[in-house]
Amino acid sequence: MKNLFKKSIALFFTMCFALSIHSSFSQELTKEDNDLLFSDIGQKQIVALGDATHTDYTASKFRVDLIKELVEKHNFSIIGIESNLFEVYKAFEDFKKTGNISEMNSSLYTVVKNNELDKLFFFLKEQNEKGNNIKVYGFDPNFSGDNTHETFTKAIQDNLTHVEMECNNISVEDFSKHFKKLMPTNLKALLRTKKDYKIVHDYLTCYLDNVSTTDENAYFNSYVFNIKTSLGKKIEGKKSKINKSHILRDSLMFENIDYLRNKYPNEKMILFGSSTHFKRNVKATNSKFAQSSGWINLGERLSKEFQNDYFFIAYTGVSGNTRGFYGKKQKLKKLIPYSIEKMVDEKYDANIEIMYLSKNRDKTILDEAVYSRFMGNTFYEIDLNSTVDGLFFIRNSNLE
Repeated sequence: MKNLFKKSIALFFTMCFALSIHSSFSQELTKEDNDLLFSDIGQKQIVALGDATHTDYTASKFRVDLIKELVEKHNFSIIGIESNLFEVYKAFEDFKKTGNISEMNSSLYTVVKNNELDKLFFFLKEQNEKGNNIKVYGFDPNFSGDNTHETFTKAIQDNLTHVEMECNNISVEDFSKHFKKLMPTNLKALLRTKKDYKIVHDYLTCYLDNVSTTDENAYFNSYVFNIKTSLGKKIEGKKSKINKSHILRDSLMFENIDYLRNKYPNEKMILFGSSTHFKRNVKATNSKFAQSSGWINLGERLSKEFQNDYFFIAYTGVSGNTRGFYGKKQKLKKLIPYSIEKMVDEKYDANIEIMYLSKNRDKTILDEAVYSRFMGNTFYEIDLNSTVDGLFFIRNSNLE
């Protein structure tokens, strides 16, 4: 009886999601803003949609609505989520078969999960069932899922079915034991040692030397290479030329997206994640970190490599509430003079829920603005025209 009740509840929520996946592009833009938006992005190869904190519910809802329209009407066919590249790919391939949304969610960072993404995944599943081959990947090299160890170990074993490896006396069982210690969810993570990193690194090196890349395992092998690279930097420590995790992370994010662009050169891609990773110019932000860290983020790399084929839109709140990184409710702070949010608030009719500005039309007002809080809901002095291509302004950001 208990299991039957659980199944009934799961079916109920699945039906609710299924009924809601067809919601139209509900951003209620003015016709002028709507025409400008799709003129800006309809033919771009990579469109990045970034929010301030990962946890802004209203921004996620509006982004999901826009993604649906880009998929249905503008032939975008690759969705990249800010979570681990292989875990998200594997989870979505399984989700297409099972429809189990909890397994799909288990591949994502906790801060990324929300009901609007659930609706998006059901929508994309249905698109595939209609014959529209939509692919979902992660673009982050870092582990994000609840079952990383099991997912990764099984994939290794599947690829070794017809391969015999001799890896300096490191067995797959030994590798698995040390790999588990590197998982962020492992309670013994603080006790990990350089030996754990080295054994895993050496085993993955051996794997790549012995397992040839095919169409079936190309994505996984790329994932293995990124993990090996990251581990190598940790082992080198201070001797590494890149010894800051944020620098390496964005570098590998770029490698993941570049891999997908080479694999699917004629397909258009949407990226869903944090604006901090997507902004075009790190040093356009006047902060100590931006000016002195040496960080070249994902967006700056994409801007240099793909130039006009890359388009970044940030979402920012004019008023209302949001959630902090750990889910705590926060009221957005009062708008400050010379912020783009205050200037837009004064320019647009108060009844308009969401506004869109683009440097293709609104360069003057973007130049006049001194501050914005599209990163972390904190006002920074920033050169907007060299940082974003477009900005969405949410009149009243609400909690889920």
